[in-house]
Amino acid sequence: MRPHPPRSFDPFLGPLCSVLILLTLFAFSAFLPREAMADPFRDFIIYPYETPEQGEISVGTWQTLLLPNKTNESIYGKNIRDANLLFSTYVLEFGVTDWWTLGTYVDFVSGAGQTNSYLQTRAITTRLRFPRIPDFVDPAVQIEYWAPGGGTGMQSLLDIILIAEKKIGRFIIDVNPSFFFATDGSEPNFPPEFSYSAGIYYLLADNVNAGIEAFGEMGAINNMYALGGPPSLYAEMQQQFIFQSWNFAIGEHIDWNIGVGTGLTPVSSPFAIKTIFEYHFKPFDFEEKEGNRYEEEQNIH
Repeated sequence: MRPHPPRSFDPFLGPLCSVLILLTLFAFSAFLPREAMADPFRDFIIYPYETPEQGEISVGTWQTLLLPNKTNESIYGKNIRDANLLFSTYVLEFGVTDWWTLGTYVDFVSGAGQTNSYLQTRAITTRLRFPRIPDFVDPAVQIEYWAPGGGTGMQSLLDIILIAEKKIGRFIIDVNPSFFFATDGSEPNFPPEFSYSAGIYYLLADNVNAGIEAFGEMGAINNMYALGGPPSLYAEMQQQFIFQSWNFAIGEHIDWNIGVGTGLTPVSSPFAIKTIFEYHFKPFDFEEKEGNRYEEEQNIH
C-alpha cells in the first residue's frame, strides 16, 4: 500500500466513524458460532482504497512464509501440519480507468515435501473504487475467482472483499471483510465463509508509514465460534494473526511492504513473515482528462 499524505478531517466525526467500523467488524466475528476454513491462512494482504491510474500497469510479487504451518489440512495429498510453507503470488494489474482495475494473480507453494509448485490462478480479478462518503469512509470492492490447479485438493472459490478506508490526520485505517463462496458444487446451499483483514497506519513521512495489522479466518457466517470459545474447537479451528508492518514508496514506481507477525491461536502459525513488492508504470500515452476530472470530483488521495 503506497503511503499517502495527510488531509484535513472533522475531529469528531472521523474518529467516531472509524472506531464504529472496527468495533462492528470485530464484534460480529467474536460473538457468533463458527466453522473452519479449508486451508492455511496465507493472504496477509490489505487492499487500500487507492487503485492504479488509467493506463497504469502494476506487476509484482507477494511472499508469505509460515514457520511452521499449524493446520491439519493437506495440499497435493500431503499433510501440511508442522511444515514450513512459502506461498508466492505473482501479480499483474491494469488500470482500465482511474476507478476500475482488472488483474490476475498466480499462486505457488513450496514446503511440506513440495518444490515451488503451481497452486492456483485467481482469474478475472477486478477492483472497483466508489465515490467517497463524506464524513464516513472511502469504499471499494475487490472480486476474485480462485481456480486451483489439478491435484491440489482445493476448492474453486469466489472471493468478495469489501474495502473501507478512513484517514484521520496522519493515521490511515483500512478494513477488508471478505466472503468466500464455493463454486465447484462441493458445498451446495452452504453459506459463505468469512475472513477479515484490518490495519491502522501512521504516516512517518510522505513515502513511509508503519502500522499494526490483524488477520483472521472465522468460518461459515452462520456458524462461527467466539474468540476464547470452547477450548477444543478454539484450538482446532480459529486462525488469528497480528503483524507489525512497514510500507515504503520508493521513487515514483515502486511500493514495498514488509511485515513480521505471530499467530494468536494454537492452530495459527507461531511466526510469519510477509513481503509485497510492486512496480507501477504507464506504457501507453493515455489522455489525462478523465483521471484529472475524477480526482477533482472525488478528491482522490
